[in-house]
Amino acid sequence: MRLIHVFFFVLIAFVLTVLGNMYLANHELLIREVVVFGESIKLQSLILLTFFLGFFLNILFTGIMELMRLVKGLNASADTRLVKRISERMQDARDLVAHGLPREAKEILETILEQRKEHIPARMLMGEILLKTGNAEEAVKLFQALCEDEPDQVEARYQLAEALMAVRNPEASVAVLKKLAADHPKKALRAWRRLRALHMEAQRWEEAAEAHKKLVAGFGPELTQGERAQGAALAYQVGMAKVDADQFKDAAQIFQQVLKDEPDFVPAYLSLGRCMILQDQEAQGLEIWLEGFRKTGEGTFLQELEDYFIQLGRPEDGLALLRRVAATSKHATTAKFFLGKMLYRLEILDEALDLFQEVRSQVVYSPILFFFMAKIHSRRARLDAALNEYRQLLRNLGVLKLRYECAVCNQRTQDYADRCDSCGSWNSSHFMFKESDLPEGPIRAESGSWMAML
Repeated sequence: MRLIHVFFFVLIAFVLTVLGNMYLANHELLIREVVVFGESIKLQSLILLTFFLGFFLNILFTGIMELMRLVKGLNASADTRLVKRISERMQDARDLVAHGLPREAKEILETILEQRKEHIPARMLMGEILLKTGNAEEAVKLFQALCEDEPDQVEARYQLAEALMAVRNPEASVAVLKKLAADHPKKALRAWRRLRALHMEAQRWEEAAEAHKKLVAGFGPELTQGERAQGAALAYQVGMAKVDADQFKDAAQIFQQVLKDEPDFVPAYLSLGRCMILQDQEAQGLEIWLEGFRKTGEGTFLQELEDYFIQLGRPEDGLALLRRVAATSKHATTAKFFLGKMLYRLEILDEALDLFQEVRSQVVYSPILFFFMAKIHSRRARLDAALNEYRQLLRNLGVLKLRYECAVCNQRTQDYADRCDSCGSWNSSHFMFKESDLPEGPIRAESGSWMAML
C-alpha cells in the first residue's frame, strides 16, 4: 500500500475520532429540540439536514457547470469543423483564381458568405474577383461596406481605392488614400506611393512632390536610392509647370533648388538657362549651360548653344564660344566634336573634318562621327574615303552582325535562336527586315519649342 493511502486512512480515522468525541461530549445539546418555521426538530437532525442540503446543492451546481462545458465544447467543435471547411473552400477559391477561373471561385465564395457574412478574407477575395471580372461598381460597394464594418482593415481601404480608380473616380480614390494615411501613418507607405503615382498620372506635380516628401520623411530607410531621387524630378516638373504658365522667375528658383539637391540633373540646367534667357538675361543663361557642361560633360548643352545661336542668326558668336570651350574644357573631345558638327552645319567642311579626325583617335564608339566624316568626303568627291567611313559606321552600329531581333525584348543576335537568351521567349526571333514607316511630314527642327518664346 502506498504511503499516501496510509496517510489518507489515518486522516479519516482521526477526523471520525474527533467527531465521535465531539458527539459524545455534546450529546445532551445535540438531542435538544429547536423550532424551525414553527416545527420542533432536534439540533443534530438540523445539522445533518443542512449538511446534506449543501452537499446536494454542490452536486447540482457541479453537474450544471459540466453540462454547460459539454455544450460549449460541442459548439466549439462544430465551429472548428466549420472554420476548417471554410478554410478549405477558401483555398479552393484562391486556386481557381490562380488558374484563371474567377467565376467558379465566385460561386464558392458566395456559399461561404451565406454561412459567414462577416468572413473578411472571403469578402476581400470576392471584391478582387469583381474587379477582375469587370464589375467595378459592385466591388466599390463591397469594399465600402467592408471598410464601414471593419475600419481597421487597411487592405480593404487599399482595395477600395483601386476599385474607385476602376470606376474612373480618381478624386474619391485620392480621398480614401489620404484618410488611410492619416488614420494609419505607420502603415501608409503604399498609400503615399499610390498617391504620388496618381498625382503624377494626372500631372499634378506639386501634389506629387508633396506626397514624395511624406514618403521620404516617414519611410526614408525603406526607399531605394532611385525612388528617393524622384524628388528632384518631381520638383523639376513643378518648375516646368511654372514655365508653361510664363512664371519664369518662380521656375528659375525651383530649378536652382533642384540643382542644389542634385548637382548633375541635366534637364534642370537646360531649363534654368532657358528661363534666364527668357528673362532677358542671356549672359547668365549661357553661363548656366556652360556650367552644366563643365559639371556633367553632357553634349546636349553644346547642342543647345549651337541651336540657340543659329536660330538667332548669330552663328559666329556660337562658333567663338564653342572654340573657347574646346580649348579650355576638361571635356575637350566632346567639345571638339560639337564644334566640328556646328562647322559642318555651317558648311565650313575642311575645318570640321580636321576636328573630326582629331576626335576620331580619342573615341571608341561614335557612329555619328563616321557619318559626318563620310558626308564631308562625299561632298569633296573623295568617294573611297567616304566609303571607308561608311564601313566604320556600319561596324560601330554592328548592323552587319546583329541580324535577328527578339520581338518581345528587342535583344539582337547574329544567328537565329528558337528561344531568346535574354527574356526566355520561344518563337520570338525575327530577321531584321522592316518596311519604312517614317511619316511623310517635314522633319522636325533640331531646336526645342522653347525658342518660339523669344
